[in-house]
Amino acid sequence: MIYICADDYGLCDVSSFHIKQCIDRGALNKVSVFPNFVDCDFTELFEKKDLCVSLHVNLVEGKCMANPHEIGLLADANGNLKHTFGGLLKLSLLKRKQLEEQIYEEVKAQISYWKSILPQDAPFSIDSHQHTHMIPVIFKVLLKVLADENINIQHMRIPAEPFLPYLKTPSLYFTYSVINIIKQWLLNFLWLLNKPIAKKQNIPTAHFMGILFSGKMDEKRVNKILPGYIKIAEKTGMNIEVLFHPGYLDSIADIQNKNIPFKDFYISENRKIEFDTLMQTIRERSM
Repeated sequence: MIYICADDYGLCDVSSFHIKQCIDRGALNKVSVFPNFVDCDFTELFEKKDLCVSLHVNLVEGKCMANPHEIGLLADANGNLKHTFGGLLKLSLLKRKQLEEQIYEEVKAQISYWKSILPQDAPFSIDSHQHTHMIPVIFKVLLKVLADENINIQHMRIPAEPFLPYLKTPSLYFTYSVINIIKQWLLNFLWLLNKPIAKKQNIPTAHFMGILFSGKMDEKRVNKILPGYIKIAEKTGMNIEVLFHPGYLDSIADIQNKNIPFKDFYISENRKIEFDTLMQTIRERSM
């Protein structure tokens, strides 16, 4: 199975509308949704039986879902989440124990909310905004919450891209941005730290694509790399997850919530490019 996924559903009405267009076009079979923008209605998504709906744990934007007075490291007194991926990584090194306790409360609150609205027969799929669950402390806490809540997950995103398909495509070498190369190497390094515990618990996942091309997921690049992923998947018997961000905005005014530190990302023209790529091409859903 090849999952073609869109992240960040539920950010605002405009962003969600553009993602819905891709779903209706038949270009997506997976969508990842924010739990902490709770004014969003997910009923329409749940009704689509051929669509996997995943929880997008959010520790970096919007409001917290736990009591803000109990998670002062993560949120301010008004409940605004206040750290980026880098800030959380730094805290995990400097205040590990305290952060671990507060992450538990927030992750538990988000997962409990998701359990309360997820249809009983729907599979439980999970990932995180800005891939923060790859930080070892957060990864450990996430697995503990899932165990404590007695949740059997069908899929957890592990955003650690295999290097081989990219190494075998030299024509794309000069199309990668430096920041995406750094992200890819960092996430692969963090996965090496998390992999032993994930293997021990037999966490179901898939080969992932979407870091090196983040913001540049056009048809040409994806089609050059995807055959290499398919070869790897055939050998391992695993699925593939290809990530897009088609929920573009024309104006930051479309977002009502003020605690959105990644504003430039949401109004980037690259998101419109990824939207157009999905709308123009209905991709195969299975190998």
